[in-house]
Amino acid sequence: MMTQTSQRWFDSVRATTKDLLAIPSVSPSADGENRCAEKIAELLTTGRDSLRPVFWDTGDGRKSVACLLKSRHPRNTGKTIVLMSHFDTVGVDDFARFGNTSIAFDPDALAKEMRASLEAKMKTGGLEASEKSAFEALRSGEWMFGRGSVDMKSGVAINIELMREFARPLGNGQRLIDNLAGNLLFLSCPDEETESAGILSAVPELLKHRDAENLTYLGMVNTDYTAPRDADASARYIYSGTIGKLLPSFYILGVRTHVGEIFRGVDAAHIAAELVSRINLNPEWVDVWRGELGGEKITEVAPPPVALQMRDLKPSYNVETAGDAFVYVNWLTLTITPEQALEKMKTAASAALASALQRIEAAFAEFEARGGQAVPPPVRTPNVLDYASLFREAQARWEAANQTGQFTGWLASKAEEFKSLAGDGRELSRMIVAELARVAQLSGPAVIAFFSPPYYPSVSPRENELMHALKFALARQDQPIQFRGFYPYISDLSYVRLDDGIEVDSVKKNMPLFDLRGAAHALFYALDSAKWDDIRALDCPVVNLGPFGSDAHGLHERVHMPYSFESVPQIIFETIHQALERN
Repeated sequence: MMTQTSQRWFDSVRATTKDLLAIPSVSPSADGENRCAEKIAELLTTGRDSLRPVFWDTGDGRKSVACLLKSRHPRNTGKTIVLMSHFDTVGVDDFARFGNTSIAFDPDALAKEMRASLEAKMKTGGLEASEKSAFEALRSGEWMFGRGSVDMKSGVAINIELMREFARPLGNGQRLIDNLAGNLLFLSCPDEETESAGILSAVPELLKHRDAENLTYLGMVNTDYTAPRDADASARYIYSGTIGKLLPSFYILGVRTHVGEIFRGVDAAHIAAELVSRINLNPEWVDVWRGELGGEKITEVAPPPVALQMRDLKPSYNVETAGDAFVYVNWLTLTITPEQALEKMKTAASAALASALQRIEAAFAEFEARGGQAVPPPVRTPNVLDYASLFREAQARWEAANQTGQFTGWLASKAEEFKSLAGDGRELSRMIVAELARVAQLSGPAVIAFFSPPYYPSVSPRENELMHALKFALARQDQPIQFRGFYPYISDLSYVRLDDGIEVDSVKKNMPLFDLRGAAHALFYALDSAKWDDIRALDCPVVNLGPFGSDAHGLHERVHMPYSFESVPQIIFETIHQALERN
């Protein structure tokens, strides 16, 4: 239900959302993302002389937008709330069915075309469940459709309008922020949808800003999107942590053979299939967190892992079995550390290798029992090792064969060589592992377990000053909003705090691109030891309180305007007041 105080936000947030939607900022696109950054700066400053945004370079041709609004209150202790967002989106190829993909950035034209399309389909064959939901949303008039409408141009718009409101002149040289004993820092980044280069490059800038301006960060209020968690579409959520993500990866070496002598070899694709069958949707890999939040006991359960890629590496057709294969898996985490994850990965790899070899033996026995003739399968010694072990073996052999130069320098040059052939950081990682397996003279059957980028650490829920202020603000709302522990989608919040117990030594040692110097590293992944030190030093509490919508990244992406454009900015506004007044 809309309250009188919250109605003041609707028109401005809606208009700003449409302004931002009109700019295609599909990641990674330096041109589009930079144009969106410039528009954000323009929207912040129009009519607000005291807002002076700056651009922070990401190091790859793009830029984040930051804007500090300092209070002139005599008791300003430097406590600062960061309003955080990202302005990049995913692609729009699906919208080609409406004649032109650019319609994805025009919510009015899109709604008209989408409604006509759905009405026509209703007359011919009926609508699927997702289409029925979209059609009802169109009929209600309460939803804005378009790419980035909920993820997350509306979240950026909320933060822009909050900054503009707190910078509003009150007369006598005073602004609304000057009534509070603290500050606001606006931060909006590119690249959240790909490698999070925006926030990773912003972390050291946040530390510099903190020191230069004598700030104390009370916390990050991220306005990334929220969505239904179950069949109850009326529920609204606020999160005080964020889910993590690992990308377990496996380079698999088989033993090539002619298909006419199938028992002489070991098919790498077979090993890959055995591996995926053990990991995909495995309940034993599901991460569970139990804790207390706001005086209530909460249990959070992460989704099970799923393979994102499984393929052999044969370049073309021939009658030879696959000699090598590559698998990587999406694994969302709450409490599992990289060290624990690596042990599970190696256990699964060992089981997959054993199963593949047992299958060969059993198949040969059946073949022979039926009168088939073939040389018995050789006795094989399966080998499972992690990247750190492979690295040591390859380094020892390389240094024994090369009297000059450094192994790490040679590896960096190899990465540069592979860079033009690799499509992304996952492929480059795999190529590095394959090269080290060659140098180490590793024979199949073998599996090397390692981590591909990206790695997002989980951030556990915590009680803090920001949370207490938020609870006060929620008590003044006339609609139920649920506190949950972990934001369930990958977010930039993973890079503003490292929890105790989240040690990254296993990631450093077992991620080929970690700390790899040179352009290949800069192009594909931004994590290195210095970044981790900065994240730990930032140590910022997090809250995600964003717009509510449906079908993010999908054709029917939409944001619910009454809640998102009215309630959310009001809740954040009152949270800021409560948190900074108490100082």
